[in-house]
Amino acid sequence: MSETLWRDGPPYGRLAQELLAGRGRRLFAGLSDAVILGLLTWPLLARAGVFEPMDPAKDFADFVFHLDWRWLIAGAFVWYASHWLLVAFWNGQTIGKKAFGIRVVRENGARLTPAMAAVRALMTGFFAALGLTVLDLVWIVFTRRRHALHDLAASTVVMID
Repeated sequence: MSETLWRDGPPYGRLAQELLAGRGRRLFAGLSDAVILGLLTWPLLARAGVFEPMDPAKDFADFVFHLDWRWLIAGAFVWYASHWLLVAFWNGQTIGKKAFGIRVVRENGARLTPAMAAVRALMTGFFAALGLTVLDLVWIVFTRRRHALHDLAASTVVMID
């Protein structure tokens, strides 16, 4: 990258603001990934019993207790592995990010290490497990560098490719 892409900041400078991916691009890339992963994990989640109608005579805890957790964990693993491995080894991109011309990089614009990509995917899953996905993603509205909470946790930004 040329020197004009950098601004002052530790340790090697910061990516110029105009190269950061827009909120709309991030949203639609994320929705694309959600649809793709939803299609991939649908059979696993169906096998787990997630889509079975809940008996009104029973409570939610009973519904959760009767899920087949092996299939639920397999679905979560597919989701996690795709976010981790694609971002780590496919130029910082998932399929949705590739389609919308954006990618994940370190704060200084360098490529992510596999460990950083793993932390980022883990934090995204953590917020999802707590039911805070909307808060995680809406956070980009409130930060100047358009960080989601999982970006802040992993010290990453999303830039235009």
